[in-house]
Amino acid sequence: MIQNKRTVAYGLLALLAVAAVLLTVDLSPRVEYTPEPEVVEVVDTVPAVPTAYGIPLPGFVVEQEQVGRGATFGDLLTARGVPYPVIDSLVRLGEGKFDVRRMRQGNPIAFVYTDDDQREPRYFVYEVDPVEHVVFALTPPLDVRVGHRPVETLRAEVSVPVTGALYNDLADAGADPMLSMQLAEIYAWTVDFYRIQKGDRFTVIYEEQQVDGERYGEPRVLAARYESDGVSKDAYRFAQDSVPDYFDPTGNSLRKAFLQAPLKYSRISSGFSRKRFHPVQKRFKPHLGTDYAAPYGTPILAVGDGTVEKAGYTAGNGRYVKIRHNGTYSTQYLHMRKILVKQGQRVQQGDVIGEVGSTGLATGPHVCFRFWKNGEQVDHRREEFPSAEPIQERYKAEFTREAANWMLALEEARHRADQRVVF
Repeated sequence: MIQNKRTVAYGLLALLAVAAVLLTVDLSPRVEYTPEPEVVEVVDTVPAVPTAYGIPLPGFVVEQEQVGRGATFGDLLTARGVPYPVIDSLVRLGEGKFDVRRMRQGNPIAFVYTDDDQREPRYFVYEVDPVEHVVFALTPPLDVRVGHRPVETLRAEVSVPVTGALYNDLADAGADPMLSMQLAEIYAWTVDFYRIQKGDRFTVIYEEQQVDGERYGEPRVLAARYESDGVSKDAYRFAQDSVPDYFDPTGNSLRKAFLQAPLKYSRISSGFSRKRFHPVQKRFKPHLGTDYAAPYGTPILAVGDGTVEKAGYTAGNGRYVKIRHNGTYSTQYLHMRKILVKQGQRVQQGDVIGEVGSTGLATGPHVCFRFWKNGEQVDHRREEFPSAEPIQERYKAEFTREAANWMLALEEARHRADQRVVF
């Protein structure tokens, strides 16, 4: 009996041991981890369809030419077989969009044909300018639409030494030569462009617009520096009350009461002198003015606001105009070919008052410019004139920050190569 009890006890212990092992073993079926496949989106690249004037080119042929002398909208279309009723409908459809009477000789035009039928055009295109064009659909549904090419604005800079004509110096450096005109206007009150010498330097930071990689419109000067004989004159563009102007580093406007000269482009042929040999009278006498030589018909400008005091003719002066600017200053313009103002007329700075000629005692086309101060003739190039409105107090902090940035930018541009750089 004792032996049997031990056997049963050992058996129970064995069963308990097996049960314990079974409880610690994970008997659930094994599932192996398989990573999900990566989903890659495949996008077909569709090549861009080339277009012209918004018309898809595949399947079309474009024939380009220019508006001929005396050609009209109707002439151009009837010559291509477009019926009169279609032309009349297009004229009416274009009302409010484009007046076909505005077409100008020499402007580009285009006729667009299908590949399989080049007898009758499907579209007619007139280019108003490099940006705007008008597309006329010549087959049903008839339509007139105005399109525009995108205009890109770029910032550029250039620094050039003066070697001859500034226009040519800028062009040789790859810059827009029209910058020379803008610089002449910006510095009209502070720089005498008739005394610029070789070795002087202009550094300019400006914006230019491009259409299809070609320059479009006029550039806009943002900052400029003129250097001569170790002296620099900076000009920074800044807007007060949404009105832009150009200021020097201290915030004074570059515009002054008087222009430096009555002509935009010319040369000084004879300066102010107390004793000069007169080329006509063949004797020494005072020449109390400055002669600016220029071609016949060159516009003569009023150097400041004022009232025409005299507009007439004398044997010595020829046709001339005298302007009273205020109680202190008066100016006179001699030897005109043509007078364009009347006595008593009010004029503003920059108004055209006459044309360069050689009337009176003159050997060639020029304007003798005379300047009175308190009734005495003086050399205007030696006078200091007051500036226009400076930077207002509420804009001073903003202008000071911008001026510091422009000054640094001009310094950097000054030391780069003498070639146009685009950003």
